[in-house]
Amino acid sequence: MWFKKNYKTTPATSFVVNKDLDNSNLKTVWFNSRYYRLNFLWEDGGLRVRDIHLFDEKFPSVYTTEKATSNECTFFTLPVVDGYLWSKPHDLAGLRFKAMINGKEEMLVGGDPVISNKVKGQLKISWPLKTQKGTIQIDMNEKQTKITLIGGGNALNWYLDLTTAGNFPLPFKEINPQRIDAEFEHMKYGISAKQGTFTKPGGETVFRISPKANTIVLDLSNGN
Repeated sequence: MWFKKNYKTTPATSFVVNKDLDNSNLKTVWFNSRYYRLNFLWEDGGLRVRDIHLFDEKFPSVYTTEKATSNECTFFTLPVVDGYLWSKPHDLAGLRFKAMINGKEEMLVGGDPVISNKVKGQLKISWPLKTQKGTIQIDMNEKQTKITLIGGGNALNWYLDLTTAGNFPLPFKEINPQRIDAEFEHMKYGISAKQGTFTKPGGETVFRISPKANTIVLDLSNGN
């Protein structure tokens, strides 16, 4: 009753771990809204998007029409990045922050992220780079995520690559410059690039997200 009185709709929330257990250098941020959830993981100076799932109330659970007949029940959301189901122990799936430097692809390396939530329903992350000039700034709100390279000039050719382990079945049906269309458990959905582009570079990369004017803006509301 208190929750319904104070919130007409599910509010955006976040969970931050700035310092992991001793002898670990992991840091992580979860951002959740009624439209999507997103997880960042920092490890050994690199940054990986480990999880993006979309939420849609039109996506039914099988248990709304069928009874459970086994000792295991499964509940799903709509995957865009799944670092759990698409990984193997030594081959972890995710969207990794990379750059093409002197003709060679390299992981971006940075320092400790600075995280703030001064605006209600929003979260800001500033990640200072170490081996390159500039800071990656990430701004999340209820419907979209914006990623910008600040202070790096236009010389750095940076992007995000999605890779997975093995031949897991993936939901992606069409990868176009401004939109990715997917289907999971007979439910169609997608994400859009309001700024930046999607491409298929080939090899082990499922898709690449490249900035325009050093900025990527992803609409994760699934058209809602």
